[in-house]
Amino acid sequence: MKIFASIPEFVYVFIFVGVAGLIVLGVIIAKKFFKPLQINKPEIKEEDAIKEELDRILVPIEDEEVQKQMDEAAKKDGE
Repeated sequence: MKIFASIPEFVYVFIFVGVAGLIVLGVIIAKKFFKPLQINKPEIKEEDAIKEELDRILVPIEDEEVQKQMDEAAKKDGE
């Protein structure tokens, strides 16, 4: 095992990073060219995506007191 003793420690890190990089590169290439690994994303219209996002974020106000306060504030802003 004198071969491994003569290699500095930081070289092990480079070897490990290089092997991991090759694995990642192999996966990327396989996903690009190997049909079963490809992910088919359904096309979503921009209008539908915007509507979904607004429906998710905007919640109707069900509290009557808060609704009255908002109506009063809107009237004051309108004047």
